[in-house]
Amino acid sequence: MRILVSGFGPFSGFDDNITRKIVIGLPNNINGNDIYKTVLDVTYQTAFNLLDNEIGKINPDIVIATGMAASRKSISIEKIAININNANTADNAGILKKDCVIIKDADTALMATLDYPSKIYENQMIVNSYSAGTYVCNDIFYRLLEKSTRTSYPYISFIHFPSEEIIPYEKQLSIFIEILSCL
Repeated sequence: MRILVSGFGPFSGFDDNITRKIVIGLPNNINGNDIYKTVLDVTYQTAFNLLDNEIGKINPDIVIATGMAASRKSISIEKIAININNANTADNAGILKKDCVIIKDADTALMATLDYPSKIYENQMIVNSYSAGTYVCNDIFYRLLEKSTRTSYPYISFIHFPSEEIIPYEKQLSIFIEILSCL
């Protein structure tokens, strides 16, 4: 099986992004599954297109996009993406989106298409989340899911990781490898 994992570079004054480090730190193969990795810039205009191009090249079975939710206390598996951008912070291109629909005339919300085995939730540091926010993370998650409603597309998931100050990098990487090992 081919699994494409994306992370983001630094944004909004952060020196780095835990998801960039995690993606780079992943092995190329986990339990016989090939792991493909890409790091995206935190921009509304380019992030989805870059990831969608990678999907076209790799033709993965699964896409797991990741983002940093710096103040969260757990690793959050996102269940829902909503069709709105509304941020207090501009993206890395300086674009600030307030109450903007992502895709006109599309569904208000879409559910992740990848279900994880229940055993991953035995780890107390992993929780389900029902809000991917309304910034670039949600934007890319929604665009992936919306495209999957119109065309043959991989299973889609989004996972938010807290900052390294909350859970150290090595621990988060180890937990993510455990998650990927269950697929």
